[in-house]
Amino acid sequence: MQQRNDQLIGLQVQQNLKLNPTIASISIPDDKPLSPISLVKPQQNIHIYNKDYEDMIEMLKRMANYQEQDYPNGTFYGQMLNGKKHGQGLMLLHGRVCEGVWQNDRKHGHCKEIFDTGETFEGEYQNGKPQGKGVYIRNNESYDGQWVNGFKHGHGIWKMGNDFYEGEWKFGKIDGYGVYIQNNNKYTGSFRNNLKHGHGIENFANGDLYNGQFCNGKPEGQGTYIWNNGAEFRGLFKNGVRHGKGAWSKWDPLKEGHFRYEGMFENDKKHGEGVFTWPSGNYYVGSFVNDYRHGYGEMFWKDQYYKGYWERGMQHGDGELCKNGVIKKGRFENNVLTNQRSNSMWESGESNFKLANNLNQTFSHCSSQRSKYMPAIGRKPKLIMRKGDKTIILDSLSINDIPIENDPDFLTICPEPARQKKFKPKMNCSQLLKQHFSTLRK
Repeated sequence: MQQRNDQLIGLQVQQNLKLNPTIASISIPDDKPLSPISLVKPQQNIHIYNKDYEDMIEMLKRMANYQEQDYPNGTFYGQMLNGKKHGQGLMLLHGRVCEGVWQNDRKHGHCKEIFDTGETFEGEYQNGKPQGKGVYIRNNESYDGQWVNGFKHGHGIWKMGNDFYEGEWKFGKIDGYGVYIQNNNKYTGSFRNNLKHGHGIENFANGDLYNGQFCNGKPEGQGTYIWNNGAEFRGLFKNGVRHGKGAWSKWDPLKEGHFRYEGMFENDKKHGEGVFTWPSGNYYVGSFVNDYRHGYGEMFWKDQYYKGYWERGMQHGDGELCKNGVIKKGRFENNVLTNQRSNSMWESGESNFKLANNLNQTFSHCSSQRSKYMPAIGRKPKLIMRKGDKTIILDSLSINDIPIENDPDFLTICPEPARQKKFKPKMNCSQLLKQHFSTLRK
């Protein structure tokens, strides 16, 4: 039976889920540094006049308390009080202009500012910093929203090229509920510190969809991922990949049925106990390692079954194969029975594995096998031995009397799972038999 290789789909999950928003954080300082080109000494006041603002200067001259004041970095035209900018005014600097309202020498009220880099801001100021509603534009980037103490804070709309975000901000970073679009991928949900964090829904440009929990920009916790080909996974994620218990399924239109897997995942691969079902109805119950059937497992077809060990998707190790009612038991290598054992070795109907395998490993693979071999709770443990062509079952031994070392006479043991343990026997099997039976028939 071919092993399903949906790990290729898992790689697509990893690639798609790595898309995280990268938002620039911008604060507007009160006085941005001048261009390094300067023709005057730092302490020398200069006078700057721009003909583009002649009409505005003429209007300001008609206001009360109008003054013109030169500074080392430029000239102020407007209302002043006690030697400080106070009221309506215009500040001209080298390549930089600010027009608006001042209070106690600081921008305070509605202002429009053009920086020497081409950036612009228009909105409310308080004590020299943006506070309230404001619009900031820089090259192909813009922000229209609320500001607090010079930072984007509150509800706002941010754009950069084709990227778009509308939602909540905290001190210059995306934080809270919002909608983010990047490269035609759309995320709607919670953010923290510029990263997707909390519950969210992400619609990818290729048609995939993820609905679930995020942590630091990546899916983590309970979630559902639906591929554009109809495949679906519902379960646990960690660090952006499937990790933990989950269920995967995909519809096969040719066979009109589903491929299904339900069990454990690790690093986006089937790893641990699980059940895989094919559209034909065939199914496997057992252990997986790195997407392969590996360890103990049971495979069921319509007319046959295999119960035993697997290695990288192939029957490899002790096992039992039943086909058309004919049972073959022994050792398998790469799906081929290489060492068949006679049926007389299996008269007791117990497991077909030598005790050379660790007992905990032998009886811990699945509940169906465990219930078959383990006695009910409260029953005394059994010791099943073989001498010659006879099988002997001892019921009256206490757990401490059971030898489980590699004695050649010892076949298998069925203690209660919780009490199963290894210890050094006080006597070998022959001595035990002589102690419990006066005569041993041969």
